Amino acid sequence: MEKTDTNNNNFPSYSTFGKKERPAMEQVITRTPSVAYRQGTKEAIQKVLEEVELQAANRVKDGFSEVNFTLGVLNCFFVLFMFNVYPENFWIVYIFEALFLFPAKFRFMIRAKPLNQAFYYLDFCWCMNFLCVIGLLALFAAKDQIPDEVRKHLFLAGYGAACGPLLTATISLPFVSLVFHHLESITSVFIHFYPPLMFYILRWKADEVKETWPGSFNLDYEVVFWPSKDGFMGTVYGNTFILYMLWYVPYLLWQLFIGLDLPRAARRKKLKDGTPAPAVYDTVFHANMRNGLCLDIGKKIWKRPKELSMEQIKTNHFEIRDFALYMSWHFIAANLSMIMLAYPCYLSKYVHAFLLWFMAVICTYRGAIRYTYYSTKMYGRIIRKQFENEIQCSEESKKLVDNSSMQEDTFTDNASIQSFRITPSTSKED
Repeated sequence: MEKTDTNNNNFPSYSTFGKKERPAMEQVITRTPSVAYRQGTKEAIQKVLEEVELQAANRVKDGFSEVNFTLGVLNCFFVLFMFNVYPENFWIVYIFEALFLFPAKFRFMIRAKPLNQAFYYLDFCWCMNFLCVIGLLALFAAKDQIPDEVRKHLFLAGYGAACGPLLTATISLPFVSLVFHHLESITSVFIHFYPPLMFYILRWKADEVKETWPGSFNLDYEVVFWPSKDGFMGTVYGNTFILYMLWYVPYLLWQLFIGLDLPRAARRKKLKDGTPAPAVYDTVFHANMRNGLCLDIGKKIWKRPKELSMEQIKTNHFEIRDFALYMSWHFIAANLSMIMLAYPCYLSKYVHAFLLWFMAVICTYRGAIRYTYYSTKMYGRIIRKQFENEIQCSEESKKLVDNSSMQEDTFTDNASIQSFRITPSTSKED
């Protein structure tokens, strides 16, 4: 009987398939990931090292050093010690730290890039601290030459501003954090948190302060919070509201006529040759708008297209209605803070003390978040960013291997079937 030669079939046998096809497929599979890693891994590692060194240099530039960290921690211990053991002298601590921090902060502000931040000093919180330092120095220097009625009005206005808007800002502003080495963060804590600390002492430990500084502080005032038929002034709310408006109106006018135009890419102010003046200075309003406020207002309130909001952020050219809403909310929040925080502080020293401890916990927690990011997440993001291409290449190679294996199994099964298939024969048996 004549036997059929199965090697003449159209489909190759399993052995033939393996010899001819598998080496080429294996070459493709094994070459793709190895070539990608050989070409990319070395460069990625070098980029990681460079990025880590750059981040370390930036941290050092921001003041991240053993000396600054030690001084920051010791300063916190010193403030806590003075507040509890020598509260009558805490106002002196406030003045000396202000005389150091204000110029140091200004040095960073005028060197900020890409825009000079010197006009940040016109913000409400900064202005209140400037007035507080000036007022304390005046009370100490002039002593009995300042009428007692004037002293009372200054105290009531300062107490309301410290325990209202400034204390509220400590809660709501995320950058008010206790980062020991960072001058800007420490300064933010100082201008928002120190005034409520100091006025706690001036309000609830007035006898100790008056006994130590009899000619400078006469704190035996009858403190009334809400205005009455007797008058608007002479109350905590009334004096604080007037003080706030003395800042609010000039700042509003300055922004409308000068401030809004300062950071714009295409300024309204022209040079002698008719070209727009360069953008040199920034404002707190523009900084807040760039940090996400413009997108939130545009999306939730004005229903503005995201592309338009992004263009406004890019050019620092925001709409007047954005500024009107910003200043309206500032006004409302300042008055609400008087009701929600300043008034409870006025009613009870225990409430005032609880709020101070609560603020201290918040500031410390925010600082802990920053240090956790420095020590863990920051470097993880750097490594992932630099190895992004290699990770993607590895995933694609794995998919290619899986797909190729599936194809090989399919071809193998087909070849096996064909190798066992019997081709009909035309010969007959003998």
